[in-house]
Amino acid sequence: MKSETKNAFTFAIILTLLTLLLVSFPLLNYLSASLRLSQFNQERELRLYAEAIEESIYTLSPLQKTFLFPRSIVYKSALLDASNRIVFSLIQEPIPSFDSPFYTSEHALFYKQALRKNILHANFLIVQKELSYSQVILDILVMVGVVLSGMFIISFLLMKMLLKPHIEASTRMNNFFTDVMHELKTPLGIMQLNIEGLVQKYKDKRLGRTLAALSTLSTLYDDLEYLIKYKTITYTTELLNFSTFLEDRISYFEALSFSKEISIISHIEPERYVRINRIELQRIIDNNITNAIKYSPTHTIIEVALNADNGKLCFKVQDQGIGIKETQKIFERHYRGDIYKGGFGIGLSIVKSICDKYGIVIEVESEEKKGSVFSYWFREEVEEKISSEEL
Repeated sequence: MKSETKNAFTFAIILTLLTLLLVSFPLLNYLSASLRLSQFNQERELRLYAEAIEESIYTLSPLQKTFLFPRSIVYKSALLDASNRIVFSLIQEPIPSFDSPFYTSEHALFYKQALRKNILHANFLIVQKELSYSQVILDILVMVGVVLSGMFIISFLLMKMLLKPHIEASTRMNNFFTDVMHELKTPLGIMQLNIEGLVQKYKDKRLGRTLAALSTLSTLYDDLEYLIKYKTITYTTELLNFSTFLEDRISYFEALSFSKEISIISHIEPERYVRINRIELQRIIDNNITNAIKYSPTHTIIEVALNADNGKLCFKVQDQGIGIKETQKIFERHYRGDIYKGGFGIGLSIVKSICDKYGIVIEVESEEKKGSVFSYWFREEVEEKISSEEL
């Protein structure tokens, strides 16, 4: 459920960014037009304010002793004579010299109005206003925010709606597989234990072949269980004694190899350690040994080795089987070297995904009708020993 929500969220983000990219060009044009319109409006406001001041100057009487010059919080003004010298000024910054009606500095807009003959002996009226586009930018940001927020919400809800049937079907399928795998595990274990007891008691080849078939079925079960669970649970690592673990897995497959009259010879250096999840290590070992048994003819030998070399551990399985034609494809999902041998072709793809996860290097050598060698290079770990002082 969390992954589907994450996918819907990612889709909505991508679609929103694409929408922003698509509207960026017309948005820039709109911004440019809005800025020009804003400046035009501010110029018009300066002209109107200047006309109001000009009108107040013209209404002055020669007998009037005082004149209260108009003041404003927004606008500042000044009077200049014919030589552009200041007669009176409320403008704090230096007044630039310009001939056109309007002049734009870095932060301010100026308007210059020529005056008729007046009692103040002023020839020009300068009106200044701080240049501001904050309202335009605020309007643009609000508009973009509304559009993008709406697009994100619509995209997210649409994706959630489209994913809902898939989520429900996936949930039902996962629950079904989980229940089936749980129901299969118990009878498989019971059958294997009972047949092992019968094999030890009666030494019957038919019972041995049945036990071998159950071992193969158990390996397939473990592969399917890993495929179902590996995306939903976390496989924690631990320090494992690779040597003893490998010996136990070889013993587990003795019935399968015995049923095909195949001998497994092991060369395992003792006390070799790796840090890995035991289920994932089991998948690597089991798939390689079962494949070696499956594709080897009777009366042949399979060699399993574990050796240390320069801080690396090499786990090797060598058989005298049919060989592999396309070694570069054997780790692909559903690929099978021999369709007549059965199987689903998922074992080595699982092995490859695990090796990629832990940085395990894979080497494959094969020759048709002579056999194959699979080598896996692990990083060796040192056993953690507790001293008597720590106890």
